[in-house]
Amino acid sequence: MRSAKPLGNVAKANEIVRRQRRVIRCPGLRPPWIKAQTQQSRGKHRVRKDVPLSQKILKLPRNEAGRDFVVGDIHFKTADLQRGLRSLNFDSKIDRVIGVGDLIDRGPGVLEGLKLLGESWFFAVQGNHEQMLIAAYRENPLTRYSAHGAGWWSTIADESKEMIISRLESLPTVIEIESPRGVVGVVHADVPKGLSWQEFVDDIGNPLTHETAVWGRERIKKHRREGVSGIWRVCTGHTWIPTPIRLGNVLALDCTGGGDGPLAIYCVQDDTIYVEGRSVALDQSETLTHLLTELEGVQAKLKTTLHKNRLIESQDLSIKADALAARANTAWMTLFSEVEASQQLLNELHGLSLLAEAQRAAKLEELKSKYRGTQIESLLTRLFG
Repeated sequence: MRSAKPLGNVAKANEIVRRQRRVIRCPGLRPPWIKAQTQQSRGKHRVRKDVPLSQKILKLPRNEAGRDFVVGDIHFKTADLQRGLRSLNFDSKIDRVIGVGDLIDRGPGVLEGLKLLGESWFFAVQGNHEQMLIAAYRENPLTRYSAHGAGWWSTIADESKEMIISRLESLPTVIEIESPRGVVGVVHADVPKGLSWQEFVDDIGNPLTHETAVWGRERIKKHRREGVSGIWRVCTGHTWIPTPIRLGNVLALDCTGGGDGPLAIYCVQDDTIYVEGRSVALDQSETLTHLLTELEGVQAKLKTTLHKNRLIESQDLSIKADALAARANTAWMTLFSEVEASQQLLNELHGLSLLAEAQRAAKLEELKSKYRGTQIESLLTRLFG
């Protein structure tokens, strides 16, 4: 792992971004914000999803000096966040951290999590947990809201709650990160099926589109592999998975759901997901090989336990084998899709080279539009101008 080099200062770029999102420093985020700790209540509070839409899109310019780290749902697990960043030699002077939403609730690091909102190197989209708290507070500021792991809210001084809510309301729904390889999109939950990235961004004011962005689970739960066109990578959270996965160009990063375990951190410049400083393969052929090896081992153990008539242990191993088989199938189908996509691109490039100059220019623009925001768009520009 390379250490971050002091190649310069990204102050100008960050100043542009701070003006976009109206960041205000948090000198008030000190222990006086917190009342005496009380036992978290577990009452249920029904919150409507039809809250006002932020309709905000934050564009982060290319980080020329450092690296960009996109983190799965933090849920106040700030100790795990800091541990993960230290393992990657994070440098707050030149690096940036982008959260996929759900900064709040469930975890123990309340004060440290709130302080992140005032850091110049920290950015985040709004998640469904932020949306639920905002909705409950705006409906009735005196409500003792504690649903979905929000017992911490009752420990916050009443005079500080409005400031916290305002900060959470200011979070964008979508973040776009410019990088040498293409644009990386960050959204809490999902992009509606069938929409390109640009169509999604243009339609974010639509309540149904916005609801999918903050609440959608279909892509991850059904392991849909087609990805999102018109962008290089899309980073999401919201739906818990046992290990980070890639579905097409969509990276699912919520591998803790606010529970125990290390956070997944995606480095844009490395195009690599890290967990506790160790890389998680994005190469589907490598992933498939690993899963098949693990599946073979589990099946061997299952055969042994069946012969020894250990029914309970056999049942557990059978469930594990089924889960591994499902993940292996997803990896294989993704790999197969990538091979097909590569072959299609080769055919398109070959066809382009055979066209007359006037026809080639029109076809080139069509292909650039198809692959906009990806490495292929840059490749087409380099090859054909």
